[in-house]
Amino acid sequence: MAEQRWEVPGSRFVVVEAEYPPDGGKSRRSCKLELAQGAEPISTEEEKLLRATFFVERGELLSTGRHEYWNPDSLFSTNLGIRLAGNNPYGCRVVSFLDIDTRSHSQSFFQTGSAEQDAACGAAPRFTHP
Repeated sequence: MAEQRWEVPGSRFVVVEAEYPPDGGKSRRSCKLELAQGAEPISTEEEKLLRATFFVERGELLSTGRHEYWNPDSLFSTNLGIRLAGNNPYGCRVVSFLDIDTRSHSQSFFQTGSAEQDAACGAAPRFTHP
């Protein structure tokens, strides 16, 4: 998978745009926001605020009728998602998600973003793939 990363020096977060290897001339993409290496972990209070904000935003999107409820597998202390009710212009289902883990027995984890979900969809590749 090819990636491009954007980070403001000293920032707590990094934007990661990824493109999966082309298949049949098409390549699906994702864009995520993650903690920068060495950044302060998300606290349980921040997790609660981020979760509450996601619920509000998801509710607004669901009310449009163009999105549907979708949650990823429960791996972390927060696993929330939503997806388009249909395909995007490239024939992909697009999911948006919020994954956080602040449990004391695990390493802290934070990731949020959107991704084209299906392997048999996508646009022409933009990144150089090895």
